[in-house]
Amino acid sequence: MENKDNPIIGYSAFIFFEECYEYNENACYIADSPESLNELLEGVDFNIKDYRIDTIKLNDILDDYGCSFGEFAMEPEALKRFKHVEGLTYTVEPYDNPFNYGEPDLFVVNIDMKNDSEVDKEYTIPEILESFRIVDGVYKREQIDAAVNFKEEITPHLIKILETVLADPEKYASDENLNDNMYAVMLLGHFKERASHKVIVDLFSLPDDLADKIFGDITTSNLPVILLNTCGGSIELIKSLILNKEADDFCRISACEALAYAVVEGYVSREDVVTFFGTLFIGKETDVISDFWGLMAIIVCNLYPEEIIEIIKQAYYDELIMPGMIPYSEFEDALKLGKNKCLERLKIDLEQRSLDDIHGSMSWWACFNEESNFFSSSTDLKDDFYPSDNEQTSSKSQKNKKKAKKKKRKQTMASKKKNRR
Repeated sequence: MENKDNPIIGYSAFIFFEECYEYNENACYIADSPESLNELLEGVDFNIKDYRIDTIKLNDILDDYGCSFGEFAMEPEALKRFKHVEGLTYTVEPYDNPFNYGEPDLFVVNIDMKNDSEVDKEYTIPEILESFRIVDGVYKREQIDAAVNFKEEITPHLIKILETVLADPEKYASDENLNDNMYAVMLLGHFKERASHKVIVDLFSLPDDLADKIFGDITTSNLPVILLNTCGGSIELIKSLILNKEADDFCRISACEALAYAVVEGYVSREDVVTFFGTLFIGKETDVISDFWGLMAIIVCNLYPEEIIEIIKQAYYDELIMPGMIPYSEFEDALKLGKNKCLERLKIDLEQRSLDDIHGSMSWWACFNEESNFFSSSTDLKDDFYPSDNEQTSSKSQKNKKKAKKKKRKQTMASKKKNRR
């Protein structure tokens, strides 16, 4: 080791042609020695002369020399040297399972890259709430992190925001600058706060299109999971929203999705939910011209519709369900697929729409300038059958953008694993 304050950790290969370092998938590769790095390079696409071998010291890693955002693939000896460094926060995982239960050949290290000059500002609860209040085109990432840290203390304030909206919904519907309701409902959904469930249901039960004017695409994209997360296992208020003919049809459909997800979570049996949905194809549930039945039919199909298939057939005959939204053949396919497979797909859909990553769920919105690595799920029901009513589109994250600019190559395990004897 050269210097205890800036020790040598390992060695990386710089590709002249692509002006970037060798990667193992998303992680910049750090070898034990120049010899082991040369051994690795024998299995890649470029000639060994196309590389420069760089000695990597601790400060290089802290400066994120390969633009891998704190993720590094270290060989065993390089990892041991790195572990001698004190004062860093990081996680370590084997890249894959070793043969014969021996030592792994490679470890993925994720480092918290914040330094003392980058420590987040400490926000008070009033400052957090004030930052949420007005739209200014900036996603309040740091304030959301602070709100999460103050979860217990800030929750009553977030519920109070929604109660204020409910007391005067026209104010929020008419003033596009007000935005704290959006942060509040998303954070409460993220917190899985049961105390907020009733006011959330009441808000999305508002008549006509008030809920849409107040919450925009949340009514379709996030509401199902918000309702599920805040219900605490009790589905009665969700059912009340579904049955509320005064509420916006899209809010009611989101409540239907929440009820389907409740099956996945074990809050209610699949049979009970399917039977309940079967009572909603009479033709009097909403206006004559409505997509309500077609959208609900898609949800029923995803639940495995065996018990009410005759009701579904009648709904097609009565022209409640339009084949253009979901052809009857999809019900036949679901029955062939089987109950377990249908529920497995529904579980995957719920996982992909989770609010566990609050930043991924919000930062990509069109009202914010920040780019994010959030991409809507291909199985998101909104993408599948809700009409698009704004221009919110996901964009590449700063991370992906930076990676593209640096033209970094992602390596596969087959081409990047060294051959050890």
